[in-house]
Amino acid sequence: MNKILIATRNKAKFKIVSKLLSISIFKNYKYYNLNDLDEEIIDKKENGDVINRSYEKAKNAYDNIKNNDFKYIVGIDDGIKIRGKIIENVKELIKPIINDEYLNNDEIVYIVRAYTFFDNTGNYYKILTEIPFKYKKIAYYLEIEKNSYPLSHVLRTLDSDKTVIEQDEDEANNYYLNYSESKFKDVKNFFHDLNI
Repeated sequence: MNKILIATRNKAKFKIVSKLLSISIFKNYKYYNLNDLDEEIIDKKENGDVINRSYEKAKNAYDNIKNNDFKYIVGIDDGIKIRGKIIENVKELIKPIINDEYLNNDEIVYIVRAYTFFDNTGNYYKILTEIPFKYKKIAYYLEIEKNSYPLSHVLRTLDSDKTVIEQDEDEANNYYLNYSESKFKDVKNFFHDLNI
């Protein structure tokens, strides 16, 4: 079975991305993350926009894995688009957003996710997806845990009043896929055309 490495240690991000890829363009693959490797891949300092950062993550893994037997290595990086501007360092905004100090109720924001796909011969393709959400103020204190996704408590989909945390996995995946699938197909077509 072909293998795909998603170059992250974040379990929540790995779960979402591997599910989206497995139900869209890379069915019948086995998925791995950096925690699954027997060797240590040293993270490099992130620079540039989310697309460049996704490229650097994929390239770092591609360059440093010995005996690479992955069909694809995928680098991912997230940002948030607020009032037309993409912000790469979302961590700096989490507390002000959670504490209702940054966004207006029902304000639309986009979770931006950049992907860079490297194949096992070094060819690569980059995409950027934008998933729209509405901000919903919460009426309770939220403890922010490491490697969690606290914005899932305050962002709701455009088609319901449920926050991301209130959705079941299928609802969330279908929503994300609705805004990502055409970009994923571009990836599949790019690598397909290379191998014709």
